[in-house]
Amino acid sequence: MKLPDSLATERGSHVLQLAARGLFALLVALYFIALPSLRVPLHIAITGLLIIVYLMVHAGLFFRPFTGSSILANLVDLGALGVLLLLDPGEPPPTLALMIVAVLSTGLLNGLPRFLYSLIGATVVLAVVLPLRLQQSEAPLAASSLFLLAVMMTCALYFGLLLYRNKELTRLTQEATWQDPRTGLISRMALAHTAGWLLPLHERLSSPLTAVLLRPRDPADLETLANALSQRLRRSDIGARADEECLALLLPDTAIANAERVLTSLRDVSPPFTAVMTAVPRETSLELVLDHLAATFHRSDSRRSDTDLRELIHAPPLRP
Repeated sequence: MKLPDSLATERGSHVLQLAARGLFALLVALYFIALPSLRVPLHIAITGLLIIVYLMVHAGLFFRPFTGSSILANLVDLGALGVLLLLDPGEPPPTLALMIVAVLSTGLLNGLPRFLYSLIGATVVLAVVLPLRLQQSEAPLAASSLFLLAVMMTCALYFGLLLYRNKELTRLTQEATWQDPRTGLISRMALAHTAGWLLPLHERLSSPLTAVLLRPRDPADLETLANALSQRLRRSDIGARADEECLALLLPDTAIANAERVLTSLRDVSPPFTAVMTAVPRETSLELVLDHLAATFHRSDSRRSDTDLRELIHAPPLRP
């Protein structure tokens, strides 16, 4: 069975999430219709209206996406699950299982950071909802509910460890490759190997060498900046992926003043970016130079205000 390639895209994953939410909403509606009574008496029409509003909110977030819409969708899910847990008269409440489904699916589709945020959000919701359920029933929490919570926590912990392991394996694999898959430039490890022969050559020829770190204002523009950089590279220039946010650029036989002109021409065809540069001194390592540029970026970020958007930063001289 061959699945369409569109399912692997970001929009395809959003379609699957919307379909899954619709299916779960239908199951929840059938579950509550089959119950003889609710903890909080609600008419069936009101229950159906709430489910329709829930689906309409997600449909609006799907057809009119914006920055942070996926995070808002997760918050809507957690809030809706909290309401379900208050209404569910079961002990343990079957709808509690939907909480772990929401957390694990978020991590599976969006990675470790979003999984942790979703797990924290679910913990906050449970910390609010469970005491309210105890006040309504005036009975201690059943052993079955405690067992279900323990199973959910164990699954979340194990799944989080798997996500962390996969993230580290992916990072190590990318570092071991010659080409960075996201930008098409060479990887940082490949750049370090290239510097192994480039730096001694420039020291022997006594020619200037300038190193630059480029960081787009919007992290989503990293690929666009890399494409513009690859089109503007001279035959002797070397562009590479430096880290998650930055690109590295080595300009052989180029002094600082000429490097500034190279960046000026790059700005005409690329998204806005901030650059930090320095002359590479003799008898030094490229890793030391890149770490020095990254530290300069960090110090500049800690000092600037939101309105201070510098385009070019000259790093202090690095002593060999």
